Formats: sequence, C-alpha cells, structure tokens
Amino acid sequence: MRAWIRAAVVLPFAAACSKAPAAPTTPFGAASVVSEATSNGATPMFLVTSNGTQVLSWVAMPGDTGGGALYVRSTFADGAVRTSGLRDPLGGIEPHGEAPPQMAAGPDGVLYTLYTVGKDVGGRYPASALRFARSDDGGTSWSTPVSVNEGPAFGSHSFHALIAGPDGTVYASWLNNNPAEAGVWLRVSRDGGRTWDAARAVYREPTCPCCRTALALAPDGTLYIAWRAVLSGDVRDIMVMSSKDHGTSWSTPVRPHADDWVFPGCPHAGPSLRVDAAGGVHLSWWTGKPGAAGTWYARSADGGATWRSTPIDTAITAQPAHIQLGVSGSRVLIGWDGGHAGLPGVFLTASNDGGTTFGPTWRLSPSEVAATFPVLGLGADSLSVAWTQVGDSAYRALLEAHKEPEGEHDRMALPRVGQQEIMLRRAPLTALDGTR
Repeated sequence: MRAWIRAAVVLPFAAACSKAPAAPTTPFGAASVVSEATSNGATPMFLVTSNGTQVLSWVAMPGDTGGGALYVRSTFADGAVRTSGLRDPLGGIEPHGEAPPQMAAGPDGVLYTLYTVGKDVGGRYPASALRFARSDDGGTSWSTPVSVNEGPAFGSHSFHALIAGPDGTVYASWLNNNPAEAGVWLRVSRDGGRTWDAARAVYREPTCPCCRTALALAPDGTLYIAWRAVLSGDVRDIMVMSSKDHGTSWSTPVRPHADDWVFPGCPHAGPSLRVDAAGGVHLSWWTGKPGAAGTWYARSADGGATWRSTPIDTAITAQPAHIQLGVSGSRVLIGWDGGHAGLPGVFLTASNDGGTTFGPTWRLSPSEVAATFPVLGLGADSLSVAWTQVGDSAYRALLEAHKEPEGEHDRMALPRVGQQEIMLRRAPLTALDGTR
C-alpha cells in the first residue's frame, strides 16, 4: 500500500485535545524559502556532520515535468555554501513524503544518501528501486548510484532508513512488500557503501506496509531499529529491537507502548528513533487509537528493554502525523505535522531534562497553508526546522491526484512535486528552554 502526501486513513477531527496545540509566541525567526533555486521542492532532510557542515537536501522537479532529482545544499564551517544535484540513470528520484531520500554522514565529512526511484509497471502501485550514492567532497559531487535491494531492479523496496557509524559502517533498512519476502530488511556496508553484505530479513512477521523504518546507533555500537508491526487482531503498534553485532543477530522485539490501535489499513506514519551520548534510547510516533490519538514519546534507559511513555499532542482523534526527533545532550526535540482540524501544520516542543518534561508547543507554519514532513537540524547552538509547504487549493489537488486506488482497474500515479516548496526557520537552542 502506498500513498503520498497524507495517509490512506481518514479520521474524524476533534477540537478537544490534551493541551493547547500552539503557544502565542515563538522563539523562531521568520520563515524563508530554501528551494527557490529549483522552483519547487519536497521531502527535505537535514544533516549536521561531525566537522560542522550543515546539509539540507530535497527533491525537485523543475517545471514538474517528471524525473525528480535530489538537490543537496551544504553550508560549510567556513561559511561557504555549495548546492549540487544528483540524478539517477534508472529514473526520477521519488518525492515520497513517508519515504524521503535519507542522508547520513561518515568519517571525514563523507556523505551518504539512500532514496527510491519509482517506475510505473502497470500494477496497482508503482514499483520502486532502493538506490545509494556517496559523496567524498561534502556533497559537491556524487558517486554512480547503486541498488541496495537485491534481485530485479524494481520491486517493492521502500520506507527506508539510513545511518552510518564513525568507523565507516553504513546500515540501510527498508520494507519489502513482495509477498514471498515481506518484512523488515537490512543491508550493511563495512567500507562506506563501496560493497555490501547480503541483504537479510530481520523481522518476517506482518508489518504495516507503508510506514517508514527507523535506525539509530548507540555510542557503544549497538544498533536499534523501529517499525510499525501488524499484531494479532490487526493491531498496528510500534516495535523496537537491537543488535550488538552489526545487525547479524537481534534481541526479541519490544513494544514500547501498548497503543492497541486496531485499524485495517495503513496510516503512512512511521516512528522516529534516536540514541543520546549516554546510551538513552528515544522514540516518538503517531497512533490513531481513539481517545489517545496523536503524537507520543517514550524513553528507555536500559537499552530498549523497558520504556517510559508520555503523550505529547493527543486528542480523541487526530490526523496522522510524521514525526522527527532531535537529541543533543539532555535536550530532546520533537517536531511533527498534524493538528486536529483543517490543514496540517508543523509543530515543535522541547525537553531540557532528557525527555522527563516538555515545554510549550510552538506552531511554526501559518494556518492558511498545508505544511508537512518537518525535519530537524541540530547545530552547536541553534536548531533549524525545514518542511514541505503548499497552498490550500494546490494541496487538495495533490491529494486528489494521489489518492489510494479504489476501483479494480485504478492505478496510483508516481508522486510529483507540483507547487510545493521547502521552508526553513531557525531558533537559538537556549530559547527553547522551559517546562510545561
């Protein structure tokens, strides 16, 4: 099951919620358009490397004629800014919000990207190829892309995650929805993406087929993975497990919070996962459970064995949210899109005590536009938040153009960028202090 901007599930909205969704003032500066050079843009991704380079990527289709390319803007520590474009010989890079191009950084400023190329093969849904490229010069130029999925070039390989260790080991996870190979898959490169170990399924039980996976690395090298499982009775809850041997063997899956959300569909809303410098594991996700629907957060201090969960923005019902975590020291940041009525907006809240308490919630996007898929970039002393934005009428047209197939002969079209653009706001980290 695939969709594009919003989820396949449509939930009734309710105004009643557990807390006010926005604060009257915000510490963030004015929003700026960062995709002007490419006319349009969608699915941003942020990355700050160990040497201080700030990297922002997005997919653009100049003229929206198809054939999406990945654009990467690198701001170096000396203030120099360079923008490069990456095109794939297999076809256009997909601007899929729940499965955006992922970015990771290796040693010495090496950059990695993992993305999907879509192809209309005449089926109900387009097929996808999972592709990887690296840059040895901070994003100025890129290697020839290679496929991470094995077998035929195009299949059902998407909803991916990418992370890299300081030793040059690269991990890629994704969902394979081919019936004979369904589940959560992983592939590992021990030489910075030049060669890869054989792909392996790390979870072969039913999974929600259109909710992204998430990866995180602890300082001791423990690898964590999270995804949305389909449990007995069509319960669609988040699961986490860990590996201490580079993904060869895994712990028993743990459900950090029993949402017990029963839903015979796919919300297109996967988890976000981070590990702090002390080894604490942080998780945030959306659930549609009636009475507790919305954004949740959980933290584990014992390597993912047990969890303490906290509702962040919940209501009787809520529209699906796409969540991003940021962690730096004792500061935990949660950004999400959502709301309880009307057009989706971008929200953010912060904790300065490791996730025990959270401060006020700020709305970063204007209410008269649709703002989706926020990403967070944590610098040494500031936070950057980027998101995809589009006007009301254009947003509704995109929803209609990319709705789930209903009839026997309906087909889902490949995603397009259209009139969307990438917006950016920044705030000093000290301005985010506070408690609820």
